[in-house]
Amino acid sequence: MTPPSVPARPLSRRTAIAAAFGAAGALALAGTPSAWAAETRTGRRAAGTADADPSVVVRWNQATMDAILAKYHATGAVFGPATINARSLAVVHNCIYDAWACYDRVAVGTRFGGDLRRPRSERTPANKNEAISYAAHRALCDLYPDQTPAADSMLRSLGYDPARTGGPSTSPAEIGRRTAQAVLDFRHQDGANQLNAYADTTGYQPLNQPQDVTAFDPGLITSPAHWTPLIVKGATQHFVTPQFATTVPFALERPDQFTVPAPPAHPSSRLADAVAELVGISAGLTDEHKAIAEFWLDADVTPPGAQQAWGRFVSARDGYTVDEDAKLFFGLNMAETDAAIGSWAVKRRYDFARPSTLIPYELRGQQISAWGGPGKGTVTMDGVNWRAYVPVPAFPATVSGHSTFSGAAAEFLRRFTGSDDFGDSYLFKAGTSTIEPGLTPATDITLTWPTFTAAAAQAGISRLYGGMHWSFDNEPGLAMGHQIGRVVHCKAERYFRGYSN
Repeated sequence: MTPPSVPARPLSRRTAIAAAFGAAGALALAGTPSAWAAETRTGRRAAGTADADPSVVVRWNQATMDAILAKYHATGAVFGPATINARSLAVVHNCIYDAWACYDRVAVGTRFGGDLRRPRSERTPANKNEAISYAAHRALCDLYPDQTPAADSMLRSLGYDPARTGGPSTSPAEIGRRTAQAVLDFRHQDGANQLNAYADTTGYQPLNQPQDVTAFDPGLITSPAHWTPLIVKGATQHFVTPQFATTVPFALERPDQFTVPAPPAHPSSRLADAVAELVGISAGLTDEHKAIAEFWLDADVTPPGAQQAWGRFVSARDGYTVDEDAKLFFGLNMAETDAAIGSWAVKRRYDFARPSTLIPYELRGQQISAWGGPGKGTVTMDGVNWRAYVPVPAFPATVSGHSTFSGAAAEFLRRFTGSDDFGDSYLFKAGTSTIEPGLTPATDITLTWPTFTAAAAQAGISRLYGGMHWSFDNEPGLAMGHQIGRVVHCKAERYFRGYSN
């Protein structure tokens, strides 16, 4: 499975997102989500494979991303919660995998094992595609019921009838629906609280009062080392899905199987060093740093959206069929949802402060040099006015979700493909910054990732460049992600090889 040495072709991801959203999200905004774009969002193609048709697995992967984006764009949000996004992708691909496994000679599903295995004469590409499509359709209608018309349109575009009922219980359509429903029934009870719109079930309350993101008031801080909600454009943040800290994982023995060292005590010299590090990064931001910080914001279903692009790139690069794709995207997204659960268990445990509140609190009344805001470069300011370069999400800092998600994906893909070689890249065109539009970067910048490990490392460091995470969030998060990717790959391989776990 060693990937061929093929030069990567940079693609403007921002352009691809805009084009696909124009076709998909605009319909949702209009209240008639009748179709999604089947191709393409961030599915880069290596040279020589631009015209290759993606498998039906990849098409449903892209449809899931479209569904996620349409939901949040319809409410005016840039992107939805990473935990929910990861879980949605995992549920869809679990349903796809379990349907596909019924037509494989060896693999077993997660709910029925090998009980629904079809005879050799039925293990055709056409039957696999049909079962997969009906399974994915049922999953998307369950996860996003308001977008059922779009799911129906997607199914019809592949040649299938969403209104089809009855028929033999062993038909591909019924196999797909049955296996999907078993996965959905299981996941409805996993603690994520999907059936109640993912509402918090833990009773979490922050220890600090909310802070206006544009006017920090140190007097409101009573517990500096703990998370403080921000008020952004009049809207107050609330800890996003704290119940994911106790949601049922796939391969982890328990949500907190892997953890990270406690963040530094407040006050302490180690914490003072971390503050100084981020202030120094802010003062020395280069165009490349800013490009990295913005690229990994992942406006396409942050942050598991980037990892879907990794999977699609691998699929196209290595010429995967529906068989490889069913396994690849199943394992990848099980790793992502376990990364969400594992990192949220740590976030809930430590409830640690973001730099966006702890730095202004610690450096109030002191003169510092730091980024002064869009287009202002580095300026001298009172430390109370320090701001992150990118928007800050609504949950505690330690541990970095980006780092954990990326480490898990990198480790799973490295093991699945048999190599750490990646080879993807992205062209960040001059002036296309959304934070400093028309100004940054001054010239085109190409971000390259020779290995999965390098891509994960850049995703992690992007959070320091953006000013939303500490080093003690990033490096341990990457390490924990790699641990999660390893155990997920081990468990997934057992299913692939016919062992019911």
